[in-house]
Amino acid sequence: MELEKELEQFRQEAQRLKAGRRSGSLPFPEALRAFAVRYAEHTVEAGGTVTDAGKKLGVSGPTLYEWRKGRSRPEPVEKSAALVPVRVSARPAAASGTGVRQVALVSPSGWRVEGLSVESAAQLLGKLGC
Repeated sequence: MELEKELEQFRQEAQRLKAGRRSGSLPFPEALRAFAVRYAEHTVEAGGTVTDAGKKLGVSGPTLYEWRKGRSRPEPVEKSAALVPVRVSARPAAASGTGVRQVALVSPSGWRVEGLSVESAAQLLGKLGC
């Protein structure tokens, strides 16, 4: 009986936490995750599945599996620390008359900077945090 009472309290708290927020935007507090894991283990011992427990708790099966493994969501990567794909393509050198090879930078979002030397392009990428 005590477990069913705790289950109902968990559901109410989970609904309160989920109300008015994007899916997955806030993690569940450790105490709620700990109860969910205990409940899942109880369900599995009684012949059920983690997915069954998740349905009763109101959380997804994959989330509950991760909680059982002791993992929570990974920390978001800072935008400046994220890797950005770079594609280098060879084009004929423009006739600049200076003998300096010029490059064009094209961002994933579509902006383009042309006519830079390789050194200038590297400096610009450094200042942009790329």
